[in-house]
Amino acid sequence: MATSVEVSALTVRYGGVKAVDDFTLSHSSGGVIGLIGPNGAGKTTLLNALSGVTPPTSGTIRVNGRDLTGAGPVRTARLRVTRTFQNLQIFGSLTVLQNVMLPRTARSVHLSLGHVLGLAGSRKRVEAERRTAGELLDRVGLGPYAHLPAESLAYGLQRRVEIARALAGDPALLLLDEPLAGLARAESAGLTALFTDIAAEGVTVLMVEHDVAGVFAVSDRVLVLDHGRLLADGTSEQIAADPVVRAAYLGEET
Repeated sequence: MATSVEVSALTVRYGGVKAVDDFTLSHSSGGVIGLIGPNGAGKTTLLNALSGVTPPTSGTIRVNGRDLTGAGPVRTARLRVTRTFQNLQIFGSLTVLQNVMLPRTARSVHLSLGHVLGLAGSRKRVEAERRTAGELLDRVGLGPYAHLPAESLAYGLQRRVEIARALAGDPALLLLDEPLAGLARAESAGLTALFTDIAAEGVTVLMVEHDVAGVFAVSDRVLVLDHGRLLADGTSEQIAADPVVRAAYLGEET
C-alpha cells in the first residue's frame, strides 16, 4: 500500500519572514515527488519541517494517518519518515556498515550504539542486524565498501551511504535534499534508477533537486515552490509546459 501524506496549511515563520507559507499537499499514490524552485524558495525548510527538524509555526503534517506535527526528528524517524541532507551528514570515521546500522538504534529498544560498534549486547542480535545492513548495502551498490571508513569513499559513494542509512530506517516517506548535487551524469542516472525502484516498493519519495532534467526524468508528480508558496503542481510534462514556471525557473528557451 502506498504511503498517505497529508500536509495542511503548513507555515514556517522566522520573525517576519515566511520561509514556508500555507503549503498544502495531499498524496496517496506513492511514487516520486519532485520539488523544485530557486534558491531561497523554502524547499529545505519544508523538508526540515516534514522531518521534525524545524517545528512549524502552524499547520499539520500527517503520514499514514499519524499526526507528526512538531514531533521532533527522533519520533518522526521512528514513525518511518527518514531523510538525507543537502550537505552530507555521515560519520566519516565509522565504517560504511556501521553508518547504515545506526538508524536501527533509533527504531529498536534492543539495540544501542554499543551494539553497532560491537561493544555490547547479544552476538546473535548484532549479527542479524549486520546481515540486514549488508543486504541493504548490496542493494545500493556499496557491498564491496562495507568495512571501509565512510570518509575514504569518493563523494558519489558517500551520497549512497547517506541514502542507504535513510533506507535503513524502513521509511514510508523518504525525503531527499539535493541527492544529485555534484554527481556526474552516470552517477545521477544510477541514483534516479534506485529512487524509482524504492518508490515501486511502496515508499513515497519526496526529492528536492536543482537538476530539473533529473527531476522530470524520475518524478511522477512535480511541485514548484516560490517564496515558500506552492506555485505549480502537476506531471513533469505539465510543469515543463507551464508558462509561469518556464518564465520563472526553466527559461523561455527550455
